[in-house]
Amino acid sequence: KPFLPVAAGDISPRAAWAIVSASLAGGLAIVYNTFSPLIFGLYALGLSVGGLYSVPPVQLKRFPIAAGLIISTVRGFLLNFGVYYAVREAIGVPFQWNPVVTFIASFMTVFAAVIAVTKDLPDVAGDAAYKVKTFATRFGVRPVARGACLTLGAAYAVATGLALLSPDGIFRRVPMAIGHALLGLKLWRTYARLDASSLGSIKRFYGGIWQLFYLQYALYPFI
Repeated sequence: KPFLPVAAGDISPRAAWAIVSASLAGGLAIVYNTFSPLIFGLYALGLSVGGLYSVPPVQLKRFPIAAGLIISTVRGFLLNFGVYYAVREAIGVPFQWNPVVTFIASFMTVFAAVIAVTKDLPDVAGDAAYKVKTFATRFGVRPVARGACLTLGAAYAVATGLALLSPDGIFRRVPMAIGHALLGLKLWRTYARLDASSLGSIKRFYGGIWQLFYLQYALYPFI
């Protein structure tokens, strides 16, 4: 990706390291002095696995399974569970287990795993040329997209079932059931329009996955 700041020459590697190191130290200091040990531990965990993902010499992003596990853990569990309880703590509301937040964190962990698998689809030609191992280069665009959509589709089906079968008072049944059913339909249409031989179509498919991601967050206040 030659357009990124270091590759494009907009900033030097030394400057990039300085920015990242300062952000790391500043973030740790703010969270340590502001929040409880639980929130600080979650924040430190996110930084640790994020560092293992990106920072040489480890760079687990080179390995598809490890990269997928890290992305799903951070974007799914830590982002949703951790941020929710950090906000509660910041406004002085005591910790209380919330089944809706548990659902959101679980669902978005699955969704993040789908994004981790599909993020390499638009780069499949370049990855193949430079022998970068991804699920897309190993199995092909269509099988990876199909597996990702089946996984996400199953999550939508489970969410719809939970809305209908859970005890009263946990979820708002109608918006949760209808909302996830409609998002599942949009997912099916996104996959049906995929032309695995067209880079433009692959990019639109991946963009459609991100549209569903943000629509999912738009749905959450109503469930």
